[in-house]
Amino acid sequence: MKKKAKGIMIPHTHWDREWRYPIWKNRSLLVDFMKQLLDLIETDREYRCFVTDGQCVMIEDYLEICPEEEERVRQAVQAGRLVIGPWYTLPDLYPLDGECLVRNLLKGIRYCQGFGGHLGIGYNSFGWGQTAQFPQIYKSFGFDFLIAAKRVSKERAPYCEFWWRGPDGTKILTSRLGKDARANGFFQAYIPIRHGIKYLSDDYRFRWGKTGQVFHHADAEKAYQDYFRIDKATGYHKDQVNEAFQTAWSAMDETLMPDERLILVGSDFTTPQPILTRMIRDANKQCDDVEFSMGTLEEYAKKLLDHLKDNSLVPEVQGELRDGPACNTSANALATRIPIKQLNKKVENLLLRHVEPLAALLAMQGHDYPTVLLQKAWTYLLQAHPHDSINGVTQDKSVEDTLYRLNQAQEIGEVVYEQSIATLIQELELSDLDEDAVLLLIHNPLPTPVREILKVCVDTPKEDNVWEVEIFDTQGQTLDSQFISRREMTCPVSDLEARPWPFYYDRHTIYIDPGQIPAGGYKVLQVRPRTHFQRQTEWWPQMRTSQGQDIAPNAHTLENDFLHASVNSDGTVKLTDKQTDRTWEDIHYFEDTGDIGDYWAYYPPYQNQTYISKGGPAKIWLEDNGPLSATIAVEIRMKLPVTGHLPEKFVIGESRRSQEQTEVIIVTRLTLKRNSRKLDIHTVVNNTAESHRIRVMIPTDIQTDYANSAGHFTVDRRPHIPPRDNGGQFYPEMQTLPQQTFVDVSDGQNGLAVVN
Repeated sequence: MKKKAKGIMIPHTHWDREWRYPIWKNRSLLVDFMKQLLDLIETDREYRCFVTDGQCVMIEDYLEICPEEEERVRQAVQAGRLVIGPWYTLPDLYPLDGECLVRNLLKGIRYCQGFGGHLGIGYNSFGWGQTAQFPQIYKSFGFDFLIAAKRVSKERAPYCEFWWRGPDGTKILTSRLGKDARANGFFQAYIPIRHGIKYLSDDYRFRWGKTGQVFHHADAEKAYQDYFRIDKATGYHKDQVNEAFQTAWSAMDETLMPDERLILVGSDFTTPQPILTRMIRDANKQCDDVEFSMGTLEEYAKKLLDHLKDNSLVPEVQGELRDGPACNTSANALATRIPIKQLNKKVENLLLRHVEPLAALLAMQGHDYPTVLLQKAWTYLLQAHPHDSINGVTQDKSVEDTLYRLNQAQEIGEVVYEQSIATLIQELELSDLDEDAVLLLIHNPLPTPVREILKVCVDTPKEDNVWEVEIFDTQGQTLDSQFISRREMTCPVSDLEARPWPFYYDRHTIYIDPGQIPAGGYKVLQVRPRTHFQRQTEWWPQMRTSQGQDIAPNAHTLENDFLHASVNSDGTVKLTDKQTDRTWEDIHYFEDTGDIGDYWAYYPPYQNQTYISKGGPAKIWLEDNGPLSATIAVEIRMKLPVTGHLPEKFVIGESRRSQEQTEVIIVTRLTLKRNSRKLDIHTVVNNTAESHRIRVMIPTDIQTDYANSAGHFTVDRRPHIPPRDNGGQFYPEMQTLPQQTFVDVSDGQNGLAVVN
């Protein structure tokens, strides 16, 4: 008798913490979902297990509302019936620092351990593109098998399974799953059997009075919101079972283990699927060649690894899994809601590169490490990292919630950093200094020495009438400085033993060259008066002096020992590397084009219009100048279409940018500092247009086949000419590529990098 093939059915859900609905609406749905799931696990012994999409924050969220359910959850996890983790939240990868991905896994695994265990494979059915370092990251956590979606192409991975090799050579067996990926069993089997209608058919639509009882807001303010079904579906269409299961089985035809196939059953916010075990029993009665049963991902992974360990057909895929199309990898989402990305990067830098290094060094000196506060900061930060949240592809209310979490993490980080600096100051030996000395402490949290021109504000008591200050180090050496401004101010001095003391002072804003600050170290400088003034004088102010070594010789040129930058009349820049005598012409102009796509995919209108600022007039002025730093400001005004028109279904109606125009003002400040090998650029766009994409253009004319970009614990080397499919086609939208902190092009002799 021929041995039957086996279909392993595993129910799951994809539970976005906030996406279509804000967090508390989702939380109310989660409570109903979890109660139904726990009841099902306890009453249906054939219901083997349920996977919570690789995350555990949904358990934390549920127990926050229903703390009395904790023991039920723990028993279900310990019995292997409820599979949680290993992730804490479900992050998008590319907007985040690689260390945040590791911390997310660490927090998730530690949380799961409190309940008895976590999912034993790597699981990434979420995330819009997969970072090249995942093989090494997952292997380091002890995982040997990974499910990764979104996305590797069939040209690179013709079969469901492939060996994924990371930059360091680490390999991990990976499955991209088959047709409809994680939703296969739900789309192809569960929906038609439950409702008698095939998903994606013309019949799949709500029928009033027949598809269930629903409610909807009737008041005008909330009438835009979704309808919600409030009763439970009870249908069961046994006549659909055989065809539905055969379709789900066939969706995995590309697997290299054809006699034992994984069929994931679930989708976004889906039910625990209470009829699944009944479906499986009926399928086994109707299907002659396949035996279906519920199983676990760990069991499937073990069988797959054993089956494929010596199989020469398993292809090897290297690098990122981000092959497009853009609607599958949500390339556009990387550029949406820029304030979220900016604040997130600021918080990541604060916690990872300032707070933790200093707190750790102080802990090594015997001081308490602020564990609880930093854990709280990390919880806020990681709860801002789910893929929909960090990209802002949500309602505006959820964007505000994400910004709130990031702001809390930032405030905690700043408080801890201030406390650590105060602790460091108390450790300093200052007995040789006068008690009224004004000191300046410079801390370098980085693991490498740093020397930069710094902009600092130093205050002197008002009664001292200090006109100009000078800074000197512990050896008595006076540091080079550049005056910016002085201002008479008042500030309270907090004192827990008194009411705040009013402090009257003069604030001196200056640039200084502090010299080299050691790695992970600090430098103490002293401030002293250089000249004084009569505060009541109303004329004949003291005049400034200069050594004639200003960085800007005129209002459109910046120059130091390494770089020469001149601003053209249209705002573009001619930049020369004086060490190599290499010049880049006309860099830094703006391109604006139509974008009528959605949060996830860039899509230009058919009758598009693309504008550039190059060749147009620019307003240019010298804003700051001296021997340490100089800044030139450039204002560009672009007349652009007010909006764009999206055709219905991308076919019906207009597809063009509007005839009506608006003025978009772009102000850029170009700063060059002494001894710096980089030109600092800061741009602010006052955006008054809709349905468009604006970007800065930096042509290099460097002949190279590759661009190098900062990835997660690696440098992603990407071809200048995109890979094409077997028909010679590629996705142009996928050529706008993500990076963490820099992108660089080089021909081996000369190069140019943009560092952000």
